[in-house]
This record gives sequence, C-alpha cells and structure tokens, in this order.
Amino acid sequence: MVSIPDLEKNLAKMQQLLNAAQNEVQKKTFQDIIENLTKQLESEKSKINPTKAENLKVDKPSEKDTDKQSIQQSKTETKKQTESKPKSESQKVATSEVKEEEKLENKEEESLPPKQDYAFQGIGILYGKIVRRYEDNDAYYNLISEGKTYELIYNSPKVKEFLRLDYNPDKDRYVTVYPYLTHFPDKNTRPKLGFTIIAANDNPHLDLKVNEFKLSGFWQFIAVCKCPVISIHRNRKGKGDRVSRLKKKFDNEKLNKKLTRANHVPVLWRDAPVKPFRFNPKLEKDQQGDRYFVEIKAKFIPGREQWGFMELLGEPTLDVPKFYKPEKIPNSKVA
Repeated sequence: MVSIPDLEKNLAKMQQLLNAAQNEVQKKTFQDIIENLTKQLESEKSKINPTKAENLKVDKPSEKDTDKQSIQQSKTETKKQTESKPKSESQKVATSEVKEEEKLENKEEESLPPKQDYAFQGIGILYGKIVRRYEDNDAYYNLISEGKTYELIYNSPKVKEFLRLDYNPDKDRYVTVYPYLTHFPDKNTRPKLGFTIIAANDNPHLDLKVNEFKLSGFWQFIAVCKCPVISIHRNRKGKGDRVSRLKKKFDNEKLNKKLTRANHVPVLWRDAPVKPFRFNPKLEKDQQGDRYFVEIKAKFIPGREQWGFMELLGEPTLDVPKFYKPEKIPNSKVA
C-alpha cells in the first residue's frame, strides 16, 4: 500500500498542478485525482487510530495559499521552459544528452523506494495475418495488419512451436503483442517498429479492442525522438524473476543488454495532466523537473509509429516500481 507521506506528497503536488492548469480538461483531471487521493489519505489515517479519524481529515489550502502557489508555479514553469530550450540539434549533442539521461535515470532508480502497486507495461491487440518472413524458414515471422508489415519477435519456445504448428498465412487473427521500438541517433528519423508476440487468438482477447494498448511508464522526452514517449522498462520483481535467472545463467553482455532494454513508445497526448519530463544537461539532478509515472490507454496509429492518447487508467505519480537499468556494452568490447 502507498504510505501516508507518499500520499501527502502526491496530494500537494497535484494541488500545485491544479493551480497551474491551463484548460478545463486539465482542471477536471486534477480535481478527480485530488479527490481520490484525499479519500485514500483519510482512509489510511483512520486505520492508524479510527477514534480520531475526524480529527485527521485532510486540510484544504486557503484561497490565499492557493493564489500564492499559483503565482510561484507560473514563475517556475516559465523558468523551466526557458532553461529547457536545446541549443543544438547535432548528433553529438544528442548522444551526450542520451548518456546524461541514462545517468540520471540510473540514480533515480537507485534512490526511489519501490512501489509495487504499479508496474511498467506495454501490451495491446492487433488484427492481421501472421506470415513467414522467408518462404522456407519457420524461425522468422511478420504480421500484416491494415496493409502494413511488421516484424514479429518471440521470446517463448511455446509461442515458436505454436507459430510453426498452426501456421496459416491466409488466416486473420487477434494478436496480443508488446511494442518493440528501435530509435536512431537522428530524431527526425522514424523509429523502427516491430512487435513481440505473446498470443494469437480467433476471438478478441483481454479487455482491449483492435489497435488499443495499455501503456505504463515514464512520461518524458528522450534525445532521439521529437515526440514525447512513455518509457517502458523491465520490471524487477526480485532474484527469482526471469531476467535475473537468465542473467545469472548465461552471464552474457549482449544478452544482458537485450534483456534490460527499455521501449520508448511515442505518444500524442495534447492535454496531458502533467508535462513530459525533459532532461536539461545544464542543470543538476535536484534542479531537474519531475519525472512522472503514468498509466494510459492509447490507440496505435498504423504507418506513423505513434500512439494517440485515449484515456487515463491511473493517477500520474512520482512513485516508481522497481525496474532494471538498461545495460550497455563498453565501447572497448564492441568489435
């Protein structure tokens, strides 16, 4: 469960964001989140001493305090926007920013307490035909959906065996997938998009329609993408999880890099209740903005390698589940 200090921290932050909201959509979203957090906080406090529950109700800020917070937040947002403007679009600067972002992300993962109420996730449903990439090779497959062709990746031997035994290139299926994106140094180049196949069914699966995805992760900008992304990392559940077992069994740097890679999913989200984090290499860690963990439903846009926001599935939060830091192969070891 989320602790009382965490709830109070989130409540205070959401109140500040409500004061700085720029339109009715944002205001309504923040009001709903604040109402929900307030109920959670009162519930948690009542568990400590039920007889004093009435005395522990959350105090609402006065109008004077609200006005003061709004002015301060406005000044802060203006300052952040000024400081965050990139000076160069060169590949050298982009590479430098990527490295600094990784350092910040690693420090953040180590310093924040684990919150298992949340989990990184990217899963959705596509509809189309599964075909062999090469006519006489049953190890590689593509998905043809809405006239577009995407590479399919599989991690499970059971999925591989299913694809081999139940192969029918003329049959349309509901395919459960994870997005698998590869970004390039030039942010103007579209990422390469493939999908990791989890299952294929004759009827709709999960509570999602075709092209709908559930995305949970960091809402932020990255140096190699013009559009803000939701960064989906590998969840770290403990010493007994799959990633931990494979790393221990094989101890292979290339495999470790693949196992711990993050997927950065581009999302079009015009009225997001919180701003996407943007790393500023000129600022110290404690001067950077907040990096929010978000949970949304989004619609995949075929041909654009992007997703469009549909609805909020959870409150944006600063609480972060434990995750694996993406591992890199040292340059000296790259052939």
